[in-house]
Amino acid sequence: MKKKLLVVLLLVLGFKTIAQERKGQFRLTDDSKHQLLISFDNSEQIDDVITYQFNKNPEFQNFVSENNLEFKEAFTWDEIHFNQLRQDAIKYSNSDASVTVLKGFYLLETELPNDILYQYAQKLEAFKFVRYVELNNQTPIVPPSVDIPPVTPNYVQQQVYIQTNPGVNMQYAWNQGVLGQNVRVRDVEYGMSITHEELSAPKFSNANPINALVDSSWLDHGTATAGVVAAHNGTYGITGMQHGISEFKVFPEYTTSGYSRVSAVNASLQASLAGDVVIFEMQTYGFNYTNEDHKYVVAEYENSIWDLTKAMTDAGIHVVAAAGNGNQNLDLIGYQSYMNRGNSGAVIVGAGSPNTLHERLYFSTYGQRVDLQGWGFDVVTSGYGDYALLGNDSNQSYTQFNGTSSATPIVASCVIALVSRAKATNRILTPNEARTILKETGIAQGGNTTENIGPIPNMQAALQYLDNYLLSTNKVDAIPMKVYPNPANNEIFISFSDEFSTNNIAIYDTLGRQVFSTTNYQSDNPIDISFLNSGMYILKMKSNQAEQSHKIIKK
Repeated sequence: MKKKLLVVLLLVLGFKTIAQERKGQFRLTDDSKHQLLISFDNSEQIDDVITYQFNKNPEFQNFVSENNLEFKEAFTWDEIHFNQLRQDAIKYSNSDASVTVLKGFYLLETELPNDILYQYAQKLEAFKFVRYVELNNQTPIVPPSVDIPPVTPNYVQQQVYIQTNPGVNMQYAWNQGVLGQNVRVRDVEYGMSITHEELSAPKFSNANPINALVDSSWLDHGTATAGVVAAHNGTYGITGMQHGISEFKVFPEYTTSGYSRVSAVNASLQASLAGDVVIFEMQTYGFNYTNEDHKYVVAEYENSIWDLTKAMTDAGIHVVAAAGNGNQNLDLIGYQSYMNRGNSGAVIVGAGSPNTLHERLYFSTYGQRVDLQGWGFDVVTSGYGDYALLGNDSNQSYTQFNGTSSATPIVASCVIALVSRAKATNRILTPNEARTILKETGIAQGGNTTENIGPIPNMQAALQYLDNYLLSTNKVDAIPMKVYPNPANNEIFISFSDEFSTNNIAIYDTLGRQVFSTTNYQSDNPIDISFLNSGMYILKMKSNQAEQSHKIIKK
């Protein structure tokens, strides 16, 4: 686990662009009503792209006029927020291209039969200034499926996923006081019950009115997700893995305005800034989808969701997304067009076994694009009532949550913990940093590792790694000092002024373990490090109320 590896990975991820060929990927998933979404290249003109292209291209002008087509902007933007996203993208990713491209999204307003929409999609993609066209289903994609009397038992002992291996050891984070402080969480799905006894605090809300056609059991999906992440910490029921978060808000796909996944994801983007965490508890149909055999994969398989995700992560917003329950291999040639887009920056989560084997569960989508795993079975949380239903009251219902749906909030909670810990040092951890730390410090996948779902997080190792990483990148020059030579073979020397002669020196490895210490060290005296293995270490010097840290490399 060398820090150099983290830096290299971040640089490699940063080289990905959004310029890959994206055409020819639209599809009609069934006979239901669809909507035609167009992504125009707006690199020459960010705003009002339709008018710009209409005036510039007579061929496009004729096509629109002859077919009496009308377009409208897909999203309404708060310009202040949009400009902040652009600034953050430049700050964290060196480019705002993934954000500005979202202003090129337009909808075809005319309601037409699917076969006509398909023909228009083909014709529109023939124009070179159209990045891609997408046909979005207007019907929902079915998801995987203060104490009130009577008294609710305490189920924390049943939340084994919180404890050490086979769990993620979130208990260690709690012991360090890391509870999700100062982190806002957004969840995109169907909604949640804010009258549940675990979720009645003001920090829980649904961003928009939920459509009356949404089945109540679908709302329990969000109730279960919210419970894993942030259920109240008390003497009854469960405890959320990061129950100290400041806000948990669901952005429903199916609102009183109709069904639109793209709108829900965009709404979560427009309510988020760098350091927020967005959960995608949703999936979509894979390339070999049929009505009889749903091959579910990660939602960003759809072009528009990928673009929105990339805009979020480039702007410093963390996205944690379910891989899907379709038993799909994303490394197959059928998914090559998806893989060619590059890495969206999201943490993609597969479902692993709730034991120390950490094997892929048979239903979990897998492949090299899947980053981390969480428990896909036996995740005790709020909702449904199949585990416990006290007083026949849905507000006192508990379940054993399953699927990549249960795995995703577990991993999201681990991301939240890292982000919260970094914020305590006035540092916004980037999505690439958080993901890489969790992968590098996680417990390895077992079983058939050719079907990759990644490691399961280990919060003790991740937080200790993070603390050392923060020290190496956020130096406080409280003690002017020089460590030399660096890198070193067998000895190092520390140079500082005489006023710091009463001091403590300690060296730590990347997991936070102390490997050397001494007191009253005198400036420029040798320190023997020949016994250390090659690698990176953190040297800390304390003197009175002052402290300083330096990264050192042992050759």
